[in-house]
Amino acid sequence: MIHLKNRDWKAFFIGDLFMVKRPKPRSEKQYPTGNIPFVASGNLNNGVIKFCASQENEKPDHGNCITVSPIDGSAFYQKTDFLGRGGAGSSVLLLYCEQLNRYTGLFLSRMIRQTCSKYCYGKMGSQEGIKRERILLPVDTAGLPDFPFMETYIKERERLLLQKYQTFIGGLAQSKEVKKQNS
Repeated sequence: MIHLKNRDWKAFFIGDLFMVKRPKPRSEKQYPTGNIPFVASGNLNNGVIKFCASQENEKPDHGNCITVSPIDGSAFYQKTDFLGRGGAGSSVLLLYCEQLNRYTGLFLSRMIRQTCSKYCYGKMGSQEGIKRERILLPVDTAGLPDFPFMETYIKERERLLLQKYQTFIGGLAQSKEVKKQNS
């Protein structure tokens, strides 16, 4: 079992770790239904509010990034390309980093969400403000973010959850079989 407590931690500015940008101005209302996720500010469903078809000659925002809502600080790892809500103050922010993959993205989005959860509609985060936010991360012996540890930690958590679900499902199947035999 991998533990977070047995690590050295250090605070890093989000702007030092990520290239932070906004998507181009767009609203979900201007898109017909399709298969590309439309990501907006919101703390449910990975920020996806609908699936759209992109407009002619429009390139979606690149996946393998973290989206952050300036309204409530919710942060989600986006694996695939998507259409991000852009334009007004409530548009999502896109955070890109070379070390991102599914596992480091899940770890980092949780740490960003923890730091940025103080934002609300009356006190929204700005692009520059979020760049100046500091997140605590485990570090390696050189004092740099320990991305391999973050990846290993999330993989271990997923393995344990999968094991727990398999045990639960196995118990359900066994229970159904006993009921069937007793009928």
